[in-house]
Amino acid sequence: MRFICNKCHKVYDESSLQWKCECGGSLSCDFTPVFTKEDIRPERNSMWRYEGVYPLRYEELSVTFNEGYTPLVEIRTGPCNLKVKMDQLMPTGSFKDRGTVMVINYLKNHGIEKITEDSSGNAGASVAGYCALGNLPCEIYVPKGNSAGKLTQIRAYGADIHEIEGSREDVAAAAQSKGEFYAGHNWHPMFIQGTKSLAYELWEQSGFIAPENIVSAAGNGSTVLGIYYGFKELLLNHQIDCMPRIFAVQAENCNPIYRKYSGEGQDGNYKETIAEGIALACPNKAEEVIRAVRDTGGQVLCVSEEQIKSALRELASKGIYAEPTSSAAYAGVLKLCAEGVLKKDSHVVMTVSGNGLKAGREMDDLLRESF
Repeated sequence: MRFICNKCHKVYDESSLQWKCECGGSLSCDFTPVFTKEDIRPERNSMWRYEGVYPLRYEELSVTFNEGYTPLVEIRTGPCNLKVKMDQLMPTGSFKDRGTVMVINYLKNHGIEKITEDSSGNAGASVAGYCALGNLPCEIYVPKGNSAGKLTQIRAYGADIHEIEGSREDVAAAAQSKGEFYAGHNWHPMFIQGTKSLAYELWEQSGFIAPENIVSAAGNGSTVLGIYYGFKELLLNHQIDCMPRIFAVQAENCNPIYRKYSGEGQDGNYKETIAEGIALACPNKAEEVIRAVRDTGGQVLCVSEEQIKSALRELASKGIYAEPTSSAAYAGVLKLCAEGVLKKDSHVVMTVSGNGLKAGREMDDLLRESF
């Protein structure tokens, strides 16, 4: 395994502890597994049933909740044949655990004894939870005024919280100043090696075929890219016949990937959004996300605040308690159906990335608006 810069293509050895290239570009993990369904470890009800597809082996882990293999639930009423991947049921309540387990174990195995992370909430809670399990000191940098529920969760795990004034990028800069201790989910190349487990789970849960369409909310795009790279590996290993169409959903109030995708100007004039988990003004993987979406015949789209609120209420009425960020994905499904991109008989998988319990006060306010 090695790391390669997506910008200048410089190569780094896996022991270098680089999380970003010297040129400023993001790094990708150069690792292509050989894997078939016969290699699945059925005795493990976790993402580690696909051990052979990761750069880390199960026996190399000292910190794990046996995460993953979340339910895929059919929604019988709606505008299309929809199944929901319920990653809000991960150990710390979000999909971030898939990537965090890779990053924390990689750093711990290379002698790192303290972790820093920047986050709008879910990644910080994930890192804090895994560090608590692994008895690692950690510092989490968050935007001032973030969801109280997520801050409470981070604090409960024993992490030191630093609330930073300014933009999401200011928060990241503060955490990144800690150098090699940085476990940033938006930058570390091992993170997507964990989120690609989503693709393998969806493949098995769909009867060892690729779903026709997958819809996910996107801030920096680690879910979208994990799904894309996972299914690419399955295609390369002749385990599927074709790629799913992948759709990345952003909030209109903060939609830099959509603006780049559609050719609109990126003036940085963004507003606050209730989908705080995808409110990233300068995503470093925007070009990768756009290439992935275009390669599969999907789209990048954006939804309004009202559409997100309406989607949140509708999801809750179907028994899915998703935080506003995840509800943006369902708003995307509804928009794609209204525009005829998805049909009544289309088979669609939507990811729910975070639990509504993390944003209790905000959820209460939003739900009260409907009465």
